[in-house]
Amino acid sequence: MDEERNNVNEESRGLTFKDILFIIRKHWIAIICFIVACTAAGFIWSKVEPPVYSSTGTMLVSYESGSSTLTQDYTFSNYITNTYVAFIKEDAVLIEAADRISENSEIKVKPTARQLKKSLSVSADSLILKVTYRASDPDDAKNIVDAVIKAASDTADLPKVDENGDIVYKKDSAGNLTTEPEPMYRFLNGNLTKVSDARTGVKVSHTLRNTAIGFAAGVVLAIVYIVIRELSNNTFKSSEEIERILNLPVLAGIPDYHFDDEKKGGK
Repeated sequence: MDEERNNVNEESRGLTFKDILFIIRKHWIAIICFIVACTAAGFIWSKVEPPVYSSTGTMLVSYESGSSTLTQDYTFSNYITNTYVAFIKEDAVLIEAADRISENSEIKVKPTARQLKKSLSVSADSLILKVTYRASDPDDAKNIVDAVIKAASDTADLPKVDENGDIVYKKDSAGNLTTEPEPMYRFLNGNLTKVSDARTGVKVSHTLRNTAIGFAAGVVLAIVYIVIRELSNNTFKSSEEIERILNLPVLAGIPDYHFDDEKKGGK
């Protein structure tokens, strides 16, 4: 009974750390080959892949209430900055930007609104908005960022229209119409100012990223290789394994012995 319990415990113990080290040592050449080959492939791919250029333009969020203090204006401007981050990637802005891009003869590859949304990134640093776009041409990247910034500013300042498409004008304190249009987006209107134009796109390096991906792929492939080799290996690996599987005692074994030809005179 005790022997059966020991056999069950032996079968359920799984791989020990010592077993794992033994397997790694046995296949270390294959492991290194996989890792080196995949890492080199990732590095080479980063050198031959089509170049990508990134351009960034900046905008300032500045809300002026006219009645509150400067501190309150700054606090509210900072509060609505994240709203602008989401607003710039809204369909209303991107469709307008795509229309402007399609009319610009200087842009070689004209992205659609959906493509803009995929490749455009908008981030906020305090009151500064950074609009970044990546394209296959450095001038295209610059011109597209400028188009998006202009479209965002103009869209935020759109006047409100009624159901007939006519502009709705503000009323004064007496209820009379003024010549000032009612803004469509009340809290966004007039609060976006371009700080700097986008510069010609700078080439983006993917060497580190692709090399890291290649290294990770090499590790995964090495693990898969080891698992397949070990699962397909049906030889006995130790005397304990023979006794456990065949339920027979091992009476004797032949130890590993490495002959030194030089010391034996080459015999």
